[in-house]
Amino acid sequence: MTKNSEIRQYGKECTISGNRYPANSDNFYHNGNSSDELHPYHKYYDNVRRSHNISVDKLREIINFKNR
Repeated sequence: MTKNSEIRQYGKECTISGNRYPANSDNFYHNGNSSDELHPYHKYYDNVRRSHNISVDKLREIINFKNR
């Protein structure tokens, strides 16, 4: 398991886009159930997913297709 200090130093990977962002509340929502207390999706991608009512898997497909 990754230590919280390592996550904050190297950034946290968004599990939708695969990109790394600074691990803070500006980039990730709070999630008390995770070890680092941050949600696994970047706020931008989570908001896109919610506003368009699409699944995480479908959004990953779209992003991976766009990044080819």
